[in-house]
Amino acid sequence: MEKIKATLVTTKALKVRKQYLGADPHQPICPYALCEAMGIDVRFVNIPSFEGMYIADENLILISADRPEGRKRFTCAHEIGHHVLGHGTVIDEILESGSNKEEEDEADYFASVILMPASAVTRSLQRYRKGAEGLISNDIYILSQYFGVSYQAFLNHICFNLRLINYTQYQNLKKANLKDTRKAICGITTNNQVVSVGSWWEEKAIDIEVGDYIVSPSKLEVDGPSILEEVSESQPHTYRAVSPGITRVHDQEWSSFLKISRHKFQGLYQYKYDEDCE
Repeated sequence: MEKIKATLVTTKALKVRKQYLGADPHQPICPYALCEAMGIDVRFVNIPSFEGMYIADENLILISADRPEGRKRFTCAHEIGHHVLGHGTVIDEILESGSNKEEEDEADYFASVILMPASAVTRSLQRYRKGAEGLISNDIYILSQYFGVSYQAFLNHICFNLRLINYTQYQNLKKANLKDTRKAICGITTNNQVVSVGSWWEEKAIDIEVGDYIVSPSKLEVDGPSILEEVSESQPHTYRAVSPGITRVHDQEWSSFLKISRHKFQGLYQYKYDEDCE
């Protein structure tokens, strides 16, 4: 994307975050919450053959419930991009090589900026206490979960958009086997997402599905209902999400809201974390 167009898209993305959520550029956001604030309905549907769809005349975004959570959030932000950039109704099917259409490139860039602003990535690296040049696949995975995007989306963004890593480093990190990466983080072989938290994680709820894992350097306490079960008491402590709900988790120095949805939830976003589906 040409520099002038990228600057215009960046400006619009940051303005939308601030206008509807009051979010500063250093803060991560939830795209579903942004849609709610904008008056856009989000519905998760069982259509495995597509990523998402923005229906302009209904102010509605449809997202495939079958996709991994990071892909769903990025797709939601992508569809918000179509709305904000005035593209009209768009169906985004799953394409192995992506799309070369100008509108799709603009919506992808918008999604990257709105979910991962440059200052937010810089701040997270400072709190994570690691420079971009020293990142390994485990770090990329952990940070991608913080921003609520896929491993590949975060990697692409810090290389091609933010220029924080060089192409050689990008190529090496791209080769990572994510199942091995998840096992290295939590000690369990799983296809579910693994979220590694700690004092560096701030201003962002932990947003996962039933069956996903949370890894913490210290033991976590859960307020309210028991929607987590501890599966490993050794360091790091590992927990599995066992039922949907919203609560708070904390240790002696840190706390965060925890939001757990049903696995591959179908329905309106407003019911995503309810114990009983609509």
